[in-house]
Amino acid sequence: MKKRILSVLLCLVMTMSLMSACSKKSADTSSEGESSSGTEAGMTQGKNNHVDGGTDLSLWTFQELHVGFYTEMADVWNEKNPDKPINITVTTGESHSLHQKLLVACQAGEGTPDIADIEVGYYGSFMKDNYLLPINDVVEPYEDEVVMSRVEMYGDNEGNWYGADFHLGASVTYYNMDIMNEAGVDPASIVTWDDYVEAGKVVKEKTGKPMCAVESTDLFLPQLMMLEKKTQYVTDDGQPNIANDDHAEVIDYIRMMIDEGICEIAPGGFFHAEEWYGHLNDGGVASISMPLWYMGRFTDYCGDLEGKIGIYEIPVWNEGDTREVLQGGTGTSVLKFTEQEDLAKEFLAFCKLSEEGCTYEWEVLGFDPIRTSLWDDPAITENPDNKYLKYFTTNPFDILKKNGTDLTAPNISGAYSATYSVLVSTTYTNAFENATDQDAKELLETEQSTIIYEE
Repeated sequence: MKKRILSVLLCLVMTMSLMSACSKKSADTSSEGESSSGTEAGMTQGKNNHVDGGTDLSLWTFQELHVGFYTEMADVWNEKNPDKPINITVTTGESHSLHQKLLVACQAGEGTPDIADIEVGYYGSFMKDNYLLPINDVVEPYEDEVVMSRVEMYGDNEGNWYGADFHLGASVTYYNMDIMNEAGVDPASIVTWDDYVEAGKVVKEKTGKPMCAVESTDLFLPQLMMLEKKTQYVTDDGQPNIANDDHAEVIDYIRMMIDEGICEIAPGGFFHAEEWYGHLNDGGVASISMPLWYMGRFTDYCGDLEGKIGIYEIPVWNEGDTREVLQGGTGTSVLKFTEQEDLAKEFLAFCKLSEEGCTYEWEVLGFDPIRTSLWDDPAITENPDNKYLKYFTTNPFDILKKNGTDLTAPNISGAYSATYSVLVSTTYTNAFENATDQDAKELLETEQSTIIYEE
């Protein structure tokens, strides 16, 4: 029987928490150094240096920090391409409202920008109705230089790619070394989740602090543990896939850690809440497993922890497993309504895949670059002035180089958007707070039955 999809607008009305390197905070002001003017309530604009005769391009993003990135990259583009200069206007606003406005514009077939940043939780809605243009032709020249899984995840089953990401999004475990040293536990000795649990018991006994936290309104820890099992929230053909044995095992394992007192529910419900940042900064928890782009959350919100946080590989289920998966993401895409298709695609690829673009993303935004040549460039990996390298006690590039590029990324096809909405609105709240006595598999079957979709 054909099933109905959650209407696109309903998917967007549901509260969606952050899922990428790009936070969901409101963009009330433009990035430092950028001119801005209000376009409508909550919306601001930034522009690159105007070039006479340049082609006008428009871009929407939900993260104010990206305004400076795109406008500066446009200036670099113009220096390198004087025969085809661009004048770009970047509009930014709060994530949910901007995605909703973008989708409504696509449905109307007018009022869309040429290029847009689309967060992974929303991406399926735009793929479903073919609002995006394939970018294979401009990606292929970079194919041997970047981690292609961060392009392929924004593709279809026919081999078309529609977006490119800002970062690798390699998940790591951040340890508060003050707490770990007080407990006498070396994070380097932790390999498996069972090792992690035993270490957590010692940490709890010696310091009174929980080893970790789990979100009730987002999905990073359970998704990480599922990806390590090569299990996704949707099947290869995009059908909901949350009621499976691997997912139930993950929920039971996290419940066990909660029962043991070594895992807590994150204050505020997720790892981007103001309450959580204060708790983390105060040394309330010994570790957190999140992607490398979360480094910027430490530098921005946890100033008291500078020089105290070590970055290590994530625990795995079995010794010998690859200790890295990819999480989060923002697919930058060209809308099919653009009148500047070729130029928009070329500029997108230049921003996201070139050496200049990936270097900016690392040095300014703190995103682990998908361009692998940067991983071996001492000017990048050993820069004593880089604020991220100065903040942490270990070097994140050591993990990237050790684990390589054959890494598992989230499958965001098909019903992913509708599935994500259910996971972060009810599933994990029920699993870890409200219905903790219910059998995990039965709970997941009930939750999956609430995902309304169509093939």
